[in-house]
Amino acid sequence: MEQTKLEVIYQNENVKGKTTREKVKNTFTEELFLGICSPIGSMKDEVIASLAATLRETYNYDVEILKLSDYIDKYKINLYSQIQEKTKEFSELMYKIDEGNAIRKKYNNNSVLVELAIMDIYNNRVDEITKKDDGALPEAEDFISRRKCFIFNSIKNKEELLLLRQIYTDNFYEFSIFSPQAERRDNLKNKNLSQSEIKDIIDIDEYDNNKNGQNVRGTFTEGDFFLRVSKENLNKLDDKIKRYLHLIFESAIVTPTPEETAMYAAKSASGNSACLSRQVGAAITSESGELLSTGWNDVPKFGGNLYREGDLLDFRCNQSGICSNDEQKDLLVQSIMETLQEDAELNIFFNGVDGKRDVFKVNSFSSKLRNSKIKDLIEFSRSVHAEMHAIISGSQISGTKMVNGKLFTTTYPCHNCARHVIVAGIKEVYYIEPYKKSLGITLHDDAITEDETSKDKVRILIFDGVAPRKYLNFFTNFTERKNNGKIIVRDLMTIKPKVAKSLQALPTLETQAIHSLKECGLLKE
Repeated sequence: MEQTKLEVIYQNENVKGKTTREKVKNTFTEELFLGICSPIGSMKDEVIASLAATLRETYNYDVEILKLSDYIDKYKINLYSQIQEKTKEFSELMYKIDEGNAIRKKYNNNSVLVELAIMDIYNNRVDEITKKDDGALPEAEDFISRRKCFIFNSIKNKEELLLLRQIYTDNFYEFSIFSPQAERRDNLKNKNLSQSEIKDIIDIDEYDNNKNGQNVRGTFTEGDFFLRVSKENLNKLDDKIKRYLHLIFESAIVTPTPEETAMYAAKSASGNSACLSRQVGAAITSESGELLSTGWNDVPKFGGNLYREGDLLDFRCNQSGICSNDEQKDLLVQSIMETLQEDAELNIFFNGVDGKRDVFKVNSFSSKLRNSKIKDLIEFSRSVHAEMHAIISGSQISGTKMVNGKLFTTTYPCHNCARHVIVAGIKEVYYIEPYKKSLGITLHDDAITEDETSKDKVRILIFDGVAPRKYLNFFTNFTERKNNGKIIVRDLMTIKPKVAKSLQALPTLETQAIHSLKECGLLKE
């Protein structure tokens, strides 16, 4: 009887005499899938070049860069035309953004560009194996593992990111790249964009306010690695990339930096929060990197500290089901509306032609008022913010160690926290998630800045390092480190990634993306 391909695989010398777990591990693929996410103007090309060179030269990988904007050119809906009174360079950038939005909208699919790239990966894999005589598609067991890395340049929204994580799981990593805004502006200026065009393109790129638009800001924060790349630290880029790849392959013993440990502590602390809006965590270290305190946003309780799970009495907002900040803002809008309607002249505005109250006009005006800057008010929350909690706790137990220290927070500090950071003597703040409501720089530009070269102000900087979500995966060793008392040196040209997915699963999942492209009408059956 003719043997099946699976039987041949399991009789292979690579799996003979091995345990079931070892046999399963033998099916894991070496393929890697790296996503790049960066605000426009950032130095992502330098990062991609460093990744590709290190993978090729050190790890013997074949690297293919999938430029998602090429699919916009291939499947464009509208013809290009230059925008009146705008530069050619700005018009071309806006055309790419608008066409990407148009393609997503036409096919009602926000991950369509990534799905096209996945289809090309699947076809690439199929092309490398012998086609069957009957012309049928290959089975999962027909595919073989390859030392190949696909780099997605670049991911623009969370639907793209989530799909890549669902299909490639442990074989996928997102690199979130950020350059200081001043350098981003200079990079765009060098492309002949005007100052007003630079401001517009940065705002649109980071958060295009429509359901089929880009959301770089929201996608960036979900990265596995964060890279702050500037002209000043460009000479350190290759070493950073080598370190991150060592973590992916477990090809060297790498331990966390004090900054990575502190941000992991901040992220862990955020899990304590019962806030209905967002969970925020913070951690403070001394100037030398010693962890002093952690904090999270939640309601303070009598006697000190915050309410915690298991307290006999718990008066947090999750118990009442009402956000006090939203409730008070609604009452503020109601108060303003009542004041306006009491004014004789303004009252005419809210009346219809028959002199009666126009309910639609009243509700419409009230809604616009609620969505004005009023919605950004944060003054009515019952919660102590994470940064304040960490500062208070740290001050109680660490004395003056906080002075000249560093604060790590999962979210950019609000203006209230910013002033507490300043008065506490903290010199640096690191964050992951932006917070548009913050007026920290606006109100305290004499004492706080986002300029990483500043020496006489508190510096607020994007976090640089391994994301907290991957901390335990990367810094917990999976393989033996020594043999007979000596460190095990592994061959980087053949070593497999530390964690991976069975090759048999990838083609099956990739075909789901192809099926979706057919369903939405972009591909013919």
